Amino acid sequence: MNLSIFICMLFGLQLFYWVVGRRTSKGVADEQDYFLAGKNVQFFPLMMTFVGVIVGGGVVLGSAEEAFLYGWPVFLYPLGGALGLMVLGSGIGRRLAQFPVTTVAQICEIVYGSSTLKKAASLLSIVSLFMILVGQIIASSKFLVSLGISSTPLFVLFWMIVIFYTVQGGLKAVISTDLVQAILFSAVFLFCFGYVLYFEPGVSSTPLLQLENLSSVSSKLTGWLLMPLFFMVIEQDIAQRCFAGSSPKTVSRAAFAAGICTMILSIVPVFFGVLAYSMQLEIPTRGSVLMSAIIATTNPVLSALVGCAILAAIISTATALINAISSNLSSDFNIGAVKSLSSISVVRWISCLISVAAILFAFYFDNIVDVLIQSYELSVSCLFIPVIVALFNKKGNVVSAWLAMLGGAFGFVLFRIYPIEFPREVASILLSLFGYVCGEVIAYFRQNLESVYEK
Repeated sequence: MNLSIFICMLFGLQLFYWVVGRRTSKGVADEQDYFLAGKNVQFFPLMMTFVGVIVGGGVVLGSAEEAFLYGWPVFLYPLGGALGLMVLGSGIGRRLAQFPVTTVAQICEIVYGSSTLKKAASLLSIVSLFMILVGQIIASSKFLVSLGISSTPLFVLFWMIVIFYTVQGGLKAVISTDLVQAILFSAVFLFCFGYVLYFEPGVSSTPLLQLENLSSVSSKLTGWLLMPLFFMVIEQDIAQRCFAGSSPKTVSRAAFAAGICTMILSIVPVFFGVLAYSMQLEIPTRGSVLMSAIIATTNPVLSALVGCAILAAIISTATALINAISSNLSSDFNIGAVKSLSSISVVRWISCLISVAAILFAFYFDNIVDVLIQSYELSVSCLFIPVIVALFNKKGNVVSAWLAMLGGAFGFVLFRIYPIEFPREVASILLSLFGYVCGEVIAYFRQNLESVYEK
């Protein structure tokens, strides 16, 4: 790769993203504008921002890394996210869009009537989203190292630019830059995929499975598929886009179309991971499998362009996460209520501090997909059952919701200490469901006892 071309392209695109974000953020007047873009996002930008959220560091760089080790079964991981979007498009997204809320946690308050439950759900969401944000920053660090760029000041400068235009404009800026970034990385990834298929001899003979490692991946398959799929339903940054859509019908159509696009794009990083294995490439320490494969199979200019597209994918997910975490903190905990500052100023400072903290945390982790899957699993184990029930039930039992959350949390911890043959992700969800059912049984007998005493 030509590093001079890459750096010029990268900072040129960063400047362009900043201009786009600044232009669209001029009309931000209040917190609803900042977090929901005026609830008027149309089909195409909504579809592309869904793609931008899902196709990030985990799908692009993480999938390639795992495919280098395990082969095509890794496709289950990005497939889970794509199927999750299709589930949203099949009706769940429409139901989310009908709630007059800013966060998923607020749905729990509306249905179960408990502000404490809302705060607990929001805290779980914040922890999960923050670790996913850390995963995106890890992905960018591994990517730059794979290019031979290990300068910490350059890395921090890159992220400071991203933070600046994200904090400035809120969801309006995020969606407008997502639109540009998603178009860029979609076009570049597909072109690069076609280029290598056409010009690289022997690609058709790449193995589908790394048979010697297949036994060690079997325990991960369920988590790869189900955790991203279930997480789509309760994920704040995805739900935030459902709340911001111009209509429930628009949300459904955009989510389903984005799922199809994501499924197609996800083939590319898995393919390059398998190709890197078949070519027996030497991957630098903390380097990127995907970028190493692209440098080995394309020319310097194309690899520089792909490098910029990879960073665009990472940025589009990271900016969505920053905005989503800020919405949880501001809307669910009322942190924006500071007398000496406007609510928008406080929200911007919160977003900035979250971003800086994530950069610091990223220096202590290395594996992208493992960080993401554990983040998904925490939220899904505790929140999937109560949130799904809330979407289909106008009035819920708060005791059932609490027992579901506690059951899921217990399973999340227990099955890490004492592994079982059954997939632990499913077991945790079943414990959560058991907790919810216990709550319903308690409510049933309590209601019967009250009716007996009244007689």
